[in-house]
Amino acid sequence: MPSFVVFHVKFIQKTADENGITQHIHHGHSVTHASWSSDEACWTITATQKHKDSIGRLEDGTLASCIIVQGIPGVGKSTLAWQLGRRWGKKEILQHFQLVIVLRLRDERVQKAHTISELFYHPDPDILQSVSKRMASTLGENVLLILDGYDELSSNFQIGDGSIFARIIKGEELPKLTVLVTSRPSANRNLYQLCGIRAKCQYIEVVGFGEKEIREYVEHAFKNKIELKKQFQSYIEQRPHIHSLMYVPINCAIIAELFKEHKGKPPQTLTEIYTALTNTLLQRHEKKTKEKTPVALTHVVNSMKKHYSDLVGTIQNPADLAGSLYSRDIITRSVRDEIQQRGDLITKRKNEVLINAVEAQVTTDPSLFQVFMEVLKEEPSLSTIVERMSVSSGTSSKMTCFEGLSSTTLSQLQCVARLAYQGTLNDQLIFHDVQDNIESLGLLQKVPQLYSTGFPKASYNFIHKTLQEFLTAWYVSSLPTSEQRVFVKDSLTKSNMAMTVRFMAGLTKFQTSSENIDDLADIVISLETTDRQKLIENLHWIFETQNPTFIQRLMGNKDFIQRLMGNKEQTLKWSCSRANFNPFDLYALWYCIANSSTLWSVDIIDCNLTDECGMLKENDSLQQLGLRGCELQPKGLEEVIKGVQVNTKLETLDLSCNTIDNKRASCLGIMLKRKNTLQKLNLYRCGLQPEGLEQVIKGVQVNTKLETLDLSNNTIDNKTALCLGGMLKENDSLQQLGLRGCELQPKGLEEVIKGVQVNTKLETLDLSCNTIDNKRASCLGMMLKENNTLKRQYLQGCGLQPEGLEEVIKGVQVNTKLEILDLSYYTIDNKRASYLGMMLKVNSSIQKLDLTVCRLQPEGLEEVIKGVQVNTMLETLDLSHNTINNKSASCLGMMLKENNTLKKLNLHRCGLQPEGLEEVIKGVEVNTKLETLGMSHNSIDNKRVSCLAHVLKHNTTLSHLWLWVCGLRDEAISELCGGLKLCKLKTLKLWDNPFGDQGAKGLAEILKDHPTLEELDVRGCKEMSDDGVQHLMDATMSETRVKMLRLSEKYRHLVPQELVGRIQLSYM
Repeated sequence: MPSFVVFHVKFIQKTADENGITQHIHHGHSVTHASWSSDEACWTITATQKHKDSIGRLEDGTLASCIIVQGIPGVGKSTLAWQLGRRWGKKEILQHFQLVIVLRLRDERVQKAHTISELFYHPDPDILQSVSKRMASTLGENVLLILDGYDELSSNFQIGDGSIFARIIKGEELPKLTVLVTSRPSANRNLYQLCGIRAKCQYIEVVGFGEKEIREYVEHAFKNKIELKKQFQSYIEQRPHIHSLMYVPINCAIIAELFKEHKGKPPQTLTEIYTALTNTLLQRHEKKTKEKTPVALTHVVNSMKKHYSDLVGTIQNPADLAGSLYSRDIITRSVRDEIQQRGDLITKRKNEVLINAVEAQVTTDPSLFQVFMEVLKEEPSLSTIVERMSVSSGTSSKMTCFEGLSSTTLSQLQCVARLAYQGTLNDQLIFHDVQDNIESLGLLQKVPQLYSTGFPKASYNFIHKTLQEFLTAWYVSSLPTSEQRVFVKDSLTKSNMAMTVRFMAGLTKFQTSSENIDDLADIVISLETTDRQKLIENLHWIFETQNPTFIQRLMGNKDFIQRLMGNKEQTLKWSCSRANFNPFDLYALWYCIANSSTLWSVDIIDCNLTDECGMLKENDSLQQLGLRGCELQPKGLEEVIKGVQVNTKLETLDLSCNTIDNKRASCLGIMLKRKNTLQKLNLYRCGLQPEGLEQVIKGVQVNTKLETLDLSNNTIDNKTALCLGGMLKENDSLQQLGLRGCELQPKGLEEVIKGVQVNTKLETLDLSCNTIDNKRASCLGMMLKENNTLKRQYLQGCGLQPEGLEEVIKGVQVNTKLEILDLSYYTIDNKRASYLGMMLKVNSSIQKLDLTVCRLQPEGLEEVIKGVQVNTMLETLDLSHNTINNKSASCLGMMLKENNTLKKLNLHRCGLQPEGLEEVIKGVEVNTKLETLGMSHNSIDNKRVSCLAHVLKHNTTLSHLWLWVCGLRDEAISELCGGLKLCKLKTLKLWDNPFGDQGAKGLAEILKDHPTLEELDVRGCKEMSDDGVQHLMDATMSETRVKMLRLSEKYRHLVPQELVGRIQLSYM
């Protein structure tokens, strides 16, 4: 094995998405690397000076209470944990802790501990006593306790009431201690529940190799083997799925070693990797022992025939029968123990016990197997065994995956696999009394006695937990199909069985009937979870089958897709990071997408994609594809574009925040000229250069289907703008054009405006964040007067001067089509506000007007409000961040009483005084159209809350009320609840208000039986305790219409599994 392995560690911050599912966002990159040296037999860590002491220390300099280190199997979590202890001992890192203790949770002594003192051991009793006293006296202050392998504990040890580990993590024992826990993602939910109780938590992900490290490892592994190295590099380049597995260091090492061992014939899937690994270990074992194939087992059959009659006649209990078979040397001790432990579960029929005995003993050598079957057929009383063994002979082909092994080794392997299976069923990783003949196979490692008496002299575990999971799957795959199905059905619901199910899929290929495929789909559909980790696990086992018929049928099941993607549409959409998706996850995702005939929309944000998107060519259902911020490399981007060009269904493509060079932009332009289904293209912030951008625009010019093009935040020079203007004059399909922040120069901007003026299809134009001088504003006003298609005009932050703004308003006044006008972030003086008010009185098309942060003066604001009062089309008005005094508020209240079209009014942070606020509320009471009212960041006293509650009782149209940061305390909430009982609200946002448990309890009563309320937001309400939050969750779990309860992240530990998806957690 090469003496080189490196992995990365990243600090991550937990947030929550719209479905309440935890995501992870990186901050701080390439924090720690570790490498292994076979010569020194130890690990070494190098870290950047900036981050070498970041573990355990929060941004404010204080020590964390709990640190979760997560990572998938084989990525290096245990290595990191043990090396932290080693490096601390050498005074190289973590010197902000006075003591570091590392505990391996797989250790039997550690698992059986019930008290703090029982956890620790040292051969020197004085040192042990000193540490124990220190821990007791300081309550763990300035001590780091590392618990390695949390996922290797049984559920009871993880979160059970009597678990010493749960008590330590929650802070009930040694409350000043800093505890670091390593775990697979499958156990994270339990960890989050425990750590969520403690405020100071840190989250770290071990993410394995990057591209650079893979290249360096390959160089090191194939040192002095130049030709073989070239073959290997070619091999992984042509197989991106294998390359994506190599970011896990242990996989990288295995793949490279197997390539050398098998002389260029390496495996294709993770299952094949572990099959080849097991085969290689066994072959090495045989070379060492030089063992020969044993004599045929005919004597076993004859012995069983000889004793069969008296066994059946005299022994009634399966356990007794097993003991008798063992005493007569018919079965081994391990088989006897299994039957005695599970006799009641196997069957009450004695024939079945014999069947198990036969299957445990029979050699897999084909010739000997036939002899054995012939002997059995001669005895009629053993017909059941013959029938069962005939079925088993169909699965004996599983043995063929292990080539060139003797029958003895295969028999021993069967025993080891059974041991793995029993351990997996019982959450057992530690084994005793292992037979000498299987100990030497190289699959198990012996853990010598390190502790005082009371424990066996030695115990055993598999060299890696993943190997135990593989052998479990291999053992199950040799059982009859009906038993396999039961096992898979039960395992799919358990995250700790994810790897076993994956290996099962790889070994059996799930080559079953269509009914069985539907059964698997039904199992996934029945899972009451939208957990992203479960989605990833499902993608893994689906990919592992490598069975196109199975995958296409499964991915064509609409109900299966809905549950797989965690929503009610055939849509996969979320913002994720590498903490959610590693390279292989992404490859498996695309493989499933390529084989789906029902999935129509995929939106993946901030994932590091490579070439896997090229599989888009094979999909015939996808209509929307979002790859925002996926760091697509030139080659990968080119594959995406080629896939889009061939795809016959795709209508929407989002490549925003991916760097597109000139060559790839040229490919994009060619695709646009040929592609006749694409309707929407988003190229926001793609770093397009002038030459490349021109190629894209030329492609759009001849395209007859594209309706939406977003080129925002790409610098457009005058020459490119001229090309863009020419395109607008000729194109007859484009309806929406985004040019926000494109640094358009005056001359170039003028060319674009002229193109829009002539265009007969464009409905939306976004010129926000481009400087527009008075001359260009006049040109824009003229365009608005003449253009009869434009419906939405966005001019936010364009630096319009008063004279230029006046020209734009005059153009809008004449325009009869414009529906949306955004003038936010301008200083609008009284004269221009007067023009705006006049425009509103005359214009018959404007439906939405945004005047956020326009510094409107009272006189000007009143003119605008008067214009709104008589307007018959306006539906949305945003006056946020404009100071509204009592007189203006009174005018606003009068407008609300008379206007019969306004549906949404936002008065966020308008400095409303109590009297003015009351006038607005009175206007809302009379209004018969308003549906959304935003009054956040305005201080509302109890009297005005009472007035609002009164309005809620009588208003029949208000559906959405925003009252965040309004200073509402328990008394105010109680008053508000009186009005909430009878209102028609669907959404109520109360976050960051200082009410406590009393207010929460009142809101909970409202939630229980409110006829319309669907969403309640109480994030950031810091006065609420766990009791108040519990009241709200209990109400949400009852028969209620509430679909979403939004809470602060610190309450994660309270959220039950059944509310995942209905509760969103986020930091405030």
